[in-house]
Amino acid sequence: MATKQMRYDHPAYLAVHAASLGTMGAGAAAASQRWTAPFPVQLKSLQFSTVTVGTGAATDAKTLFVIRRGTATTTIALFTTTAAIYSTNFVALLTGTNALMAQGDAAYVTKGTDATEIGAASLEYVIQPNADVTA
Repeated sequence: MATKQMRYDHPAYLAVHAASLGTMGAGAAAASQRWTAPFPVQLKSLQFSTVTVGTGAATDAKTLFVIRRGTATTTIALFTTTAAIYSTNFVALLTGTNALMAQGDAAYVTKGTDATEIGAASLEYVIQPNADVTA
């Protein structure tokens, strides 16, 4: 497949895109599906929503990880949810180099110790200007 660089003002660079990380099943430290960046992107936010309320502690930690090519897994963000129905759009630590993913980097979310909570997550991102995309 060929690649191309679109002009800086192409609509693909201006739009915010979404990538589903799927559902995190029940069980302590359950993980979402991994999403691999098909081209260089800048993360804008992480959306998390409770699907099934947990029965554990009042709060349950969620951690966003990015596996960077050639380096160890990097913890990008940490936030907690309550034991009730919960939805949040997390942006606090998604700044600077923390927010950048190269082509081939992968991202996923893990949950804390609540064994019964089920949640769903997605990432919002923009394509980095002058990034190579599939033609």
